[in-house]
Amino acid sequence: MIGFVKKLVFFSTLLVILLAFLISNITSSKEPKKLISPLLSGEKVLGINQWLPKGVSDGQFNAPQVSAKGGFFIDTKSAKILYAKNQNKRLPIASLVKVMTALIALEHKNMEDKFIVSQRAADMEPDKMLLIAREKLTLKELLAGIFLISANDAAEVIAEGANGSREEFIKLMNAKAKQLGMKDTFFVNPTGLDEDANNSYSTAYDLAILTRFLIRRFPQVVDISKTVHIILPKTDTHQDYDMYSGINLLTTYPGVIGFKTGYTPASGLTLITLARKDGHEVIGVLLGSEDRRDEAKELLDYSFNKLGI
Repeated sequence: MIGFVKKLVFFSTLLVILLAFLISNITSSKEPKKLISPLLSGEKVLGINQWLPKGVSDGQFNAPQVSAKGGFFIDTKSAKILYAKNQNKRLPIASLVKVMTALIALEHKNMEDKFIVSQRAADMEPDKMLLIAREKLTLKELLAGIFLISANDAAEVIAEGANGSREEFIKLMNAKAKQLGMKDTFFVNPTGLDEDANNSYSTAYDLAILTRFLIRRFPQVVDISKTVHIILPKTDTHQDYDMYSGINLLTTYPGVIGFKTGYTPASGLTLITLARKDGHEVIGVLLGSEDRRDEAKELLDYSFNKLGI
């Protein structure tokens, strides 16, 4: 009898091990592999973003009439499109380029890594921190300049120092756009400033994808973008900096926590807005607007109303 029990225990243990092995193999075979971007499969670009909203807004009755040439508002958690106007139209985007600049920098450097200001970067115009050549600032300090005052000098410092080459940095910006499925986007510099030959462009749809990816992967950026005022005290490596955010809605629209403004004569007023309310997160993009603040406010009201808030 004892021998029978021992054999039963042995075979039961063996069966459990065999089942565990089979389950492990089945599970591993179902693990998702890196996806070829469905928008760029012809180029065999590895897609790293599976959040690609499809379809159109479920009706835009009584939607505000806005001057913006392109717009896209979406609830990022449900992927419900709340408002869309020419969302796939390629348009100049001005300093919204710097959202990608921030993403590439954070993928290559830590927040406390220091960058040296070149004379070239210090000479950048027009919006700037007034950096001085040979100063050293952390990536976090430079990102504060980018998100609060859209500092072109800070963006150039980052591009020059994140991976050793400004030219390679711009290549990485465009490669990342392809990985994210941003099929209607192209970057020519890290600032969004107009070039003599050509300009950066994107779409409201693509910029919503980029913004969501950035804040999911590096949520600390939201803390920077929602800062209304910051003082960077003088250190042994740089002067003091006193900066106020250019996003008026941070203090005038409950729930808004950033995200980025832009303007050039070619692009007009551009804006990415990030708002969170009652468990919902809305990203709104306006391109080519004549009044981005009021139009963003109207479209946020419209969007939250559609969400029942």
